[in-house]
Amino acid sequence: MLKFSKGNAKLSKGTLIFNLPAGKTCPGASLCKAFAVKGADGRTKVQDGSETVFRCFAASSEAQYPATFAARASNLETIVQALRDGVDAAADLINNGIQINRTKHTKLVRIHESGDFFNLAYLLAWIKVAEQNPDLKFYCYSKSLDLFVNQELPSNFYLTASYGGRFDHLIDEGFFTRYSKVVMNDKEAEDLGLEVDHDDSHCFGDQPFALLVHGTQPKGSIAAAKLKERKAQGAFGGYNSKRKVAVA
Repeated sequence: MLKFSKGNAKLSKGTLIFNLPAGKTCPGASLCKAFAVKGADGRTKVQDGSETVFRCFAASSEAQYPATFAARASNLETIVQALRDGVDAAADLINNGIQINRTKHTKLVRIHESGDFFNLAYLLAWIKVAEQNPDLKFYCYSKSLDLFVNQELPSNFYLTASYGGRFDHLIDEGFFTRYSKVVMNDKEAEDLGLEVDHDDSHCFGDQPFALLVHGTQPKGSIAAAKLKERKAQGAFGGYNSKRKVAVA
């Protein structure tokens, strides 16, 4: 059975969240690429990619929390097994998980707070699930943009193209008008002319927006230094005293 979680400090309790392992299911990632890996001693640690500029916060969570690591690994194994029987089988699996976990307050389904669409069949399964649940809004950030080009999405499926990956050129070429870009601080967002999203509300608009980097960053990196500056100004762990700070 697939494992879903419900809204957290950033998202409302009316949000169902489905996750896969960070990095390992993100073929389009580059600047944020990171994995949680188990060493010979049985301990889990973060392994950054060769092009990592800012570390994926989800990989850090998997390294820190064994239950999170196990749940996401289980979801991937279960999905891959279902896909062997085709898109419909995978869609049925996902839909059953949603029906079991949803409540009368469920309005949104966040696809991949961690992970991404790792192949076309998996994406098509989610599209089918969205079509089967017109009363819910499904939304995602993705760097697997090659899978979405010329792909018709149902009206309740909201994609935000995510900068920082192998397919950024598709954003530059105008295939996606709603996209997010990770920035180091509010000033950088302002210089880019982008509003900073704090609660995923921009995922349902029609304009690009910024996300503030957060989480544990590679030692000595620019991202770590900028995060330290923000913390000194009152932010800590993705939050400051006045408002939420979006997950990167």
